[in-house]
Formats: sequence, C-alpha cells, structure tokens
Amino acid sequence: MPADEVVEADRHADNQRRIKALEDELAAAVETINRLDARAEETLDVLGAIKSLIGQLDVPALREMADAMNTMKGGVRVLGWLERPAKWLTVMAALAASIYGLWKIK
Repeated sequence: MPADEVVEADRHADNQRRIKALEDELAAAVETINRLDARAEETLDVLGAIKSLIGQLDVPALREMADAMNTMKGGVRVLGWLERPAKWLTVMAALAASIYGLWKIK
C-alpha cells in the first residue's frame, strides 16, 4: 500500500471516530433535552396546581384574620401594661384582707 493511501486511510478512520464521538455527544444532548422537557412539563403542572389553590384562597377572610391577630397583639400589650399595677393591687388587697382578718379575731 502506498504511503498516500495509508495516510488517507488513517484520516478516514480518524474522521469516522470523530463522527462517532459527535453522534454520541448529540445523542446525550438529545437525552438531556428530553429530560429537561419532561421536568419543565412537571413544573408547569405543579405551577398550575399552585395557581388553582391560590385561586381558592379567601383573601378577604385572611386579611380579616390578620387584622384580628394584630388587634389581639395590641390587647396583649395593654394587658402587659396593666400587669404591673395589678400585681401591686393584689398585694395590697391581700395585706388589707389579712389585717382585717386579724382585727376581726380580737
């Protein structure tokens, strides 16, 4: 076999290997695209389910509940302010009741 034919055969074999490698890479890329497409469809399905659930929310009722909780928070704050004098009033009432009780015994 002449040298030119050997070189040409080597080039042909090298080109065939490159073509095979490119075909393998292309097949892997197509498989990846198919997986991504399937995930995108799943994501769109979940997104549709979430949108339907959001559509079922009763937003005015949720706002009313949030307002009620804020009002309760303010009430708890006022009760906290009343707690300090109430402690002292309880101590004074207990002291007065014990003095009255001792006074009545005599």
